[in-house]
Amino acid sequence: MPANLPPDYFAAEEKFRTAESISTKIACLEELISTVPKHKGTDHLRAELRRKLSRLKSEQHKRKSVGRHESEYHIEKEGSGRIVVIGPTNVGKSSLIAQLTHATPKVSESPYTTWGPTPGMMNIKDVHLQLIDTPPVSNNYTKPELFDLIRTSDLLLLMLDIQAFPIQQFDDSIEMLVNHRIVAEFLKDKIEDSDSMIIMPTMIVVNKVDNQQLKADFDTFCELEQADWPVIPVSIQNQYNLDTMGERCLEMMKLMRIFSKPPGKEPDMSQPYVLKTGATVEDFAVKVHRDFLKNLKTARVWGKNVYDGQMVGRDHILNDGDVVELHI
Repeated sequence: MPANLPPDYFAAEEKFRTAESISTKIACLEELISTVPKHKGTDHLRAELRRKLSRLKSEQHKRKSVGRHESEYHIEKEGSGRIVVIGPTNVGKSSLIAQLTHATPKVSESPYTTWGPTPGMMNIKDVHLQLIDTPPVSNNYTKPELFDLIRTSDLLLLMLDIQAFPIQQFDDSIEMLVNHRIVAEFLKDKIEDSDSMIIMPTMIVVNKVDNQQLKADFDTFCELEQADWPVIPVSIQNQYNLDTMGERCLEMMKLMRIFSKPPGKEPDMSQPYVLKTGATVEDFAVKVHRDFLKNLKTARVWGKNVYDGQMVGRDHILNDGDVVELHI
């Protein structure tokens, strides 16, 4: 095993190890490959992972050719990250997807309206994120494929209804995840044997906080649960806190926007490059063009923690909103 593999590699490796369906294994392996740094020390590892991916895709093709159909829960990843929205029935998952994306899931006050996953694209500060609506999690019956889909996500949103016993909804949903070897990141130190489970970044979204009294109820919910975890009140009906929720998603996914400035020209502020928090000038150069890394001489940066146009080296750590001019 090469040294200095990033934490994202081991998290993705655990997702791949516990994936059950072949489509989920492919998605997890593609994510795993994307986390491996590109240098001589990882050449063998990347080649081995690509061989595994090729074998899985070949097996998938063979299954399709003999009439086996791909699960509706196999959804190609798009955008800069995937967010899966789960929760009990009638908490507002479909309404959230309809509000924040161009997707058109069926929205109804009747329970169990959603029977399959529906993806859409959410735009937060010019960062495109895939948001997926899902059928309700229920003690009565939940398709096992839903948990495969959850394992491929970069962030999990657990939605609750402040007007419908949110503490019970929270406890039941968390228990169901744990029963399928998935644990919210904020609970990893409180769940026995969590080291052998998928640790999933999770935000609790409490919906239907439509007035001041319900905001007080939300505060009571947080006090009773001693909520020291990521939780946010929203009202889809009133569009309350939805922008803030989106920004919190970016923070929890550890994503940042970096803008490119060609030498002698104005920066393009309309299409940011999206990198993980902590990324360097070198990481940005690879993102712009893989050949830039080899030829990169220096860079100038405008933004946080630098003077405007300051010359920096390859290992300079970038911040959200920085403008970078590469010199090759």
